[in-house]
Amino acid sequence: MAQIRELTELKKVLGSQFKSAKQTNGLFESDCEIVKLAAKSFLVTSIDSLGEEITIGLYKELKTWAWMTVMSSVSDLAASGASPIGITLSTQWAFATSKDIQKKFFAEIKKACVKSQVPLLGGDSGYAKDHVFTSSILGQSTTPPLTRIGAKAGDYLVLAHGKNTGVGPALAYRYLLNLPDSALPEKIFRPHPSWQLTQNLRPLLSAAIDTSDGLGPCMYILALLNDLGFELQWQEGIHHRHALQFCQERKISPVMLWLGDQGDFQSLYVVPQKNISKLPKKGLSILGQFQKKKSYNLRYQNHNIALPFADIANCGRDVDSYARLFDSNVKYLNRYL
Repeated sequence: MAQIRELTELKKVLGSQFKSAKQTNGLFESDCEIVKLAAKSFLVTSIDSLGEEITIGLYKELKTWAWMTVMSSVSDLAASGASPIGITLSTQWAFATSKDIQKKFFAEIKKACVKSQVPLLGGDSGYAKDHVFTSSILGQSTTPPLTRIGAKAGDYLVLAHGKNTGVGPALAYRYLLNLPDSALPEKIFRPHPSWQLTQNLRPLLSAAIDTSDGLGPCMYILALLNDLGFELQWQEGIHHRHALQFCQERKISPVMLWLGDQGDFQSLYVVPQKNISKLPKKGLSILGQFQKKKSYNLRYQNHNIALPFADIANCGRDVDSYARLFDSNVKYLNRYL
């Protein structure tokens, strides 16, 4: 089976850790860690940090820092189907950061918490060389939370999108191309994953994943973890118009919006064939189906494109490597424009 680079690297550095006998998920098997407290009582938790995005200049606006500090954890909870208990924060401020900036940051934190209906429980604050903001979310469920495991051949890949797909990867491409904010305004990148939607759909789903690492790469992760391949169908209507415009103006294939490592923090669901007709139509789109054959193809216009997921999965986690991968994928996909 093909390897997931992040999982391989994690195993190397983690070694053998002291684990809870009540934890039900394995490493990389879910977006949240899951602990079974009783027969019908599950605790879920996830933790995410925002640091490198600020240091390199991908996220430049304070409002983005605060919004994504909250939503990066909310998106994990949304993929689990659990309901939130609350969120805690660690804010490590760059030395000499003014109290006025900190106050504005926490005002934006409140807006994000209210929007997601996840209360702030507390946290910790300090100083460091650069800003690092960390959120940890707690949730609960009376039924087993969703994981990334459970997909079978014939199951459908369904995205909860709100027609906002593509802004995350387009923002990363803007950064790689060293373009001004006007090329794609950062203020439109405001993911809003819905844990309520996943709860409502929970009886119809067999697995799920948060697309923070990119839509295509997350579909590939699901396929590898479940030893499957897939056939996808391009869906133009799920995308934010500014993301499509960004690609069109630069003669970049819009398929690149599915291949970025920076995602849109949406929920990607696995739906068994028997349940697909029961799904609501609004805000959900079928992207494809899993298959036993280990191939990963996209039907785009009149082309059947073999997506280069092996190259994406093996890409180094640094800006230069991402830039080379971007150039390579653009050249490859532009053959199908």
